[in-house]
Amino acid sequence: MTVAGAGAIGPRSIGLGRTFKRNRLYFAGLTPAALLLALFFVGPALWALGSSFTNRALVGIDAANPRFVGLDNYTRLFGDPDFARVIVNSIVFVVGSAIIGQFILGLGLALLIDHAQHRGFRAANFVYAAVLLAWVDPTLIAGFLWVAMFDFYYGSLNVALGLFGLGPVNWFGQAPMLAVIIANVWRGTAFTMLIFLGALRTVPGDVYEAARVDGANAWRRFWDHTLPMLRPIVALTLLSITMSTFGTFIVIQVLTNGGPSFQTEVIALYAYHEAFQAHEVGYGSTIAVAMLALNLSFAVFYLRWSRARA
Repeated sequence: MTVAGAGAIGPRSIGLGRTFKRNRLYFAGLTPAALLLALFFVGPALWALGSSFTNRALVGIDAANPRFVGLDNYTRLFGDPDFARVIVNSIVFVVGSAIIGQFILGLGLALLIDHAQHRGFRAANFVYAAVLLAWVDPTLIAGFLWVAMFDFYYGSLNVALGLFGLGPVNWFGQAPMLAVIIANVWRGTAFTMLIFLGALRTVPGDVYEAARVDGANAWRRFWDHTLPMLRPIVALTLLSITMSTFGTFIVIQVLTNGGPSFQTEVIALYAYHEAFQAHEVGYGSTIAVAMLALNLSFAVFYLRWSRARA
């Protein structure tokens, strides 16, 4: 039996050794990236998961000697009357900002700029630069910029509305969620635009030529040819901006800090408030784990959609 077992394992081990030897440069190249992912993503996620089962605090005795409390934090979370409101706010913010805002606007800008560049319109470069400037602007500065834009008396948006004979809008009082969505769309659209500008360059030109010969208009060419060919890129872009938007809280903190009356309290900001203002790191970690579960749900949906047949 021992000999048979050795014979069964030996060739497999030799095969794995040969595979590793053939791809050693590939593995060597991946090692730094894997270490960085472990250090900055996997490690903190595991730490948050472990902390969610404790009463760890930011200050005091529980900071020095946290105790294991089992599922107490999760029981508290799902019994928290504010948590349901936070989840609804987060989904509205993600759908409005990432899916409807950044994705559609970024894709539309990429299509327009790509078309303009193929036609030789130099103005496309100015549009490209203007959108990119919003992305490279520091997040905190962008938040204060939009505070000034939304100002009731002197904000640029209300001044523009006045030119059309419309009264000023109390953005932070009447439409706070819309205000933070607009600010975040302005901040993040450039990323989606850059991704799709690069992806559009990979679509073979003869595909469009054949479609034109068949009499397809611009919309049919986009729907029947461009979008299916970019389907994996679409899924990965949606995944990236969705995860990024779920983690957004600096812009919201500067604009509304979750108010008024909890109307813009999203899950990342809620975790921050509980962990660093209420000093309950264990409970804040539990909220972060819930945010991770939401991200994974969206990730599974996007990846399954990208692999499904059109």
